[in-house]
Amino acid sequence: MEKRFFKDDLTDTWFKIGIAFAIVFAIAAPALYIFDDYLTDGGVICAFYTLTKIYCPGCGGTRSVEFLLHGHLLKSFLYNPFVPYYAIDYVVFMINTILVKTTKKLGFTGFPVTGTIYVGIGVLLGQWIIRNIIFKIWGITCL
Repeated sequence: MEKRFFKDDLTDTWFKIGIAFAIVFAIAAPALYIFDDYLTDGGVICAFYTLTKIYCPGCGGTRSVEFLLHGHLLKSFLYNPFVPYYAIDYVVFMINTILVKTTKKLGFTGFPVTGTIYVGIGVLLGQWIIRNIIFKIWGITCL
């Protein structure tokens, strides 16, 4: 029987998903640099926006990732606050989980990983609604 380290039953599952994400991101990050100008300067058009004339929840996500990779946290937040929120949440969660699994003394076994995911979904939907209200009523956008 495997020893349980965490209070949240899904922590081990999210940790495995986090490792898979790190591998995929390590492979994809060079492509973000190679196609940087194409991706961020309008080379990719959002199908949701084209059809509905409102922003989708992910609009600004690619540029947000680019700014985050270049250390521009505020610009990243303005383009899509979901990206820096999850980046910070991901790093804190992964470091905490590694500490708990390796040292068994450091780290927080009660890390609310499922709760932080729900908060992130709230951030994603909240920014989507607010962004579209501001865009449709006042014509203001940060994209």
